[in-house]
Amino acid sequence: MSRHPVSCLHNALLDWYTPPVPIKQSIPQRPSSAPPAGMTDPMEIGRSYLYGLNRRKNYRKAFAYLQQAAEEGYVHAQYLLAMAYARGLGVQKNLRKAIQWYWPAARKGHPGAIFNLALSYEKGHGSRPDRRVAFSLYRKGAMLGDRAAQCNLGMAYLEGIGTKRNIRLGIRWIKRAAKQGDAKAEYNLGLAYLEGEGLKQNQSFARYWLKRAAARGHRRASAVLRGLRQPD
Repeated sequence: MSRHPVSCLHNALLDWYTPPVPIKQSIPQRPSSAPPAGMTDPMEIGRSYLYGLNRRKNYRKAFAYLQQAAEEGYVHAQYLLAMAYARGLGVQKNLRKAIQWYWPAARKGHPGAIFNLALSYEKGHGSRPDRRVAFSLYRKGAMLGDRAAQCNLGMAYLEGIGTKRNIRLGIRWIKRAAKQGDAKAEYNLGLAYLEGEGLKQNQSFARYWLKRAAARGHRRASAVLRGLRQPD
């Protein structure tokens, strides 16, 4: 796609993503420091310190409790612990350890962990770049309905990243992500309609999707719209 560089992929770690993933319940062992009054679940204690829920944020304490919860098998805690390592919150930044903790959460179907793990392998953050592994993970996340993974999977097909180039499948996944409100996918779909790549060229549909992306703050979509001739 001539107007679409690879940088229009989602290329940043998802933030503190909270999907509807069941958290394994267990009887926690308390860390050495006393938890907030009335709380005993290390996952909830860790989250309370991480987000500053009814108390001041304290990343070091959050890390300690999340590590305990992650080791006990709490899926979302494993993801948050990986994010802490990836961002250096409450612990020294360590991308290799981030990958180590993304993996168990990803295997249990955590969309955020799957996406960030895919991105890590695509970009070579904490491991050697491996686009085939990244593609496989994007596909797994896309099948679970994660729109960011759907967008990147679509672009992987369109650009032949980690797989053979397949315009038809690329457009299919871009459409799925766009229909879920993903701004980057809306932008890419708008360009596909504008340029007639994988779709019949249609400026009306192009405008529709580009306007949706622009309304979500996508600057490139706004720039493309400004350059289009106004309809008669």
